Amino acid sequence: MSDETEDQASERLAELRRATADALDRYDLAADGDERGDAHHHPAEAATDADLRERELSEQMRWRRRQEQLEAAERAVREGTYGICVDCGEAIPEGRLRIRPDAVRCVGCQTRIERGA
Repeated sequence: MSDETEDQASERLAELRRATADALDRYDLAADGDERGDAHHHPAEAATDADLRERELSEQMRWRRRQEQLEAAERAVREGTYGICVDCGEAIPEGRLRIRPDAVRCVGCQTRIERGA
């Protein structure tokens, strides 16, 4: 992988990391502001609040996984292994890295992971 490609990847990863951190901050602020007492809630409101909180937690977990993926890709750049599949050791196509600069697996290995194979 060329130095230019790695530099571009580093820049893109930094952008994605900032966006991820901003999203996580929003969820943390939303959680802090949700300290209403349940004593005055109608049961339907409580159910709606619980559903909303569950969705927020799910989205927050998704952003935390994204953050972990970005950290793994940044670590690969630092270690000089960026663009190499962590599972099979083959090169990850540059087209995939342009689309998903945080990719640490080739398409074949990622597909196997997603299918649970």
